[in-house]
Amino acid sequence: MNIEKIKYFIDLVECKNFTETAKKNFVSQTTISQQIASLEKEFNTQLIDRKQIPIEPTEAGWLFYSEALSIWKQFNHMKTKMAYYHKEKKHMLSIEYSAITDMESLLKFIPSFKENYPNIELELNKVLLKDISDFLKKGTFDIAIAFDSAFKGKNDIQTYPIYQGQYCAVLSHQHPLFQYTSISKEELYHYPLVMLSPAAIGDSYHLMLQHALQDGYEPHIIRTVDDVETELFHIITENLIGFFPDNYQLPYATEEVRLIPIEDSHHTFKIEIGYLKDNRNPALQPFLQQMYDSFSQ
Repeated sequence: MNIEKIKYFIDLVECKNFTETAKKNFVSQTTISQQIASLEKEFNTQLIDRKQIPIEPTEAGWLFYSEALSIWKQFNHMKTKMAYYHKEKKHMLSIEYSAITDMESLLKFIPSFKENYPNIELELNKVLLKDISDFLKKGTFDIAIAFDSAFKGKNDIQTYPIYQGQYCAVLSHQHPLFQYTSISKEELYHYPLVMLSPAAIGDSYHLMLQHALQDGYEPHIIRTVDDVETELFHIITENLIGFFPDNYQLPYATEEVRLIPIEDSHHTFKIEIGYLKDNRNPALQPFLQQMYDSFSQ
């Protein structure tokens, strides 16, 4: 299968229009239509519903789109790695993460690593937490930095903890609990909550629910959202309570929004580095060794 067909399909799903997809790829509309038809013939299934305006993938098309994105990412990572090596004899180590809190613990040893290994280039990519382990297992990235929930039950992924802490309640200055130095579980679960959705954080969502039940309460979640920015918006505008890691740096003054510890709660977390046990990238072992040395001090 030609890799360009995959690119055409991805662009068609995102552009929702044959004409725009053709312009984006500097080919004719007929070419796009023929290549999509070729994919449908190859997989013996309809991928695009041409009766919809704008066009939409079929159920099979959405499945194909998800896998196509993964393949396209892998292909581009491979091209970039080979280009680096061909031009500068450098190896590339691709790192995925889902939030800035994942990276903060790692940043302290990156300068010394780059000084010790100038022939290794680091490439960072932000992805949804729910996709972390899938991308790692498919070889799209060499290393993942994420909450430990992303790696649970994945026996082919080796992990190493780099930070552990507790979730805090996040409140705006208008909330009745804002002035508290800490919040009891009874106080916390008395108020409505906002959380990141399963579509964004995957199993971590259900783990948070389990922690709440272990605390002895059924959480009153009235909103789920797909990103932190939207979560903060509803915390501020609707006086909802959110859950953030204790090392999260809020983009607001403490007079506006605060992280407040939760007393005696099961809402704990670890941030881990994960990698496939059979990864043969020569840049991986130097990175891991320096990481071990740094965090064991």
